[in-house]
Order: sequence, then structure tokens, then C-alpha cells
Amino acid sequence: MNQNIENNDEKSAVKMKKILIATGVLFAFVGLIRQWPIIGKSYMEFIEGDGYLTFIMGLVMIVLGFSVRLLMGLDDE
Repeated sequence: MNQNIENNDEKSAVKMKKILIATGVLFAFVGLIRQWPIIGKSYMEFIEGDGYLTFIMGLVMIVLGFSVRLLMGLDDE
């Protein structure tokens, strides 16, 4: 029974990791597209651009995807 619970936790962690990384990459890509052209912009112009929040949210989702095992409390094996 305990092995089955651990197996389900592992499967859900892998699924959640894939979903978070995939949507994070999608959001980051859309954010960069909305910011185009990036070259030649100052830092403030980049922050005030249309795709900044989308881009940052994508980066945060990617980081959460890589740390999902830590957030779920699963032991590293």
C-alpha cells in the first residue's frame, strides 16, 4: 500500500514538473515575442513593455517546475 502511494506521488510530481516547465517555456516565449525588438531597449523600457510580466511569470514557472520535488516534500533518491 505504501509503495503504491509513493509511486502515485512520483507520477504526479513528474506530471506536474512537465506541465510547469512546458507552460513556463510557452509563457516566456510569448513574453519575448511581445517585447520584440529587445535589442536597443533600455532596462526601464524592457520592464514597462507589454510582455514583461508574461516573460517573468514564465521564468518563475520554469523554476517551480525544476523544484517541484522539493515543494512536494519528496525525498531525493
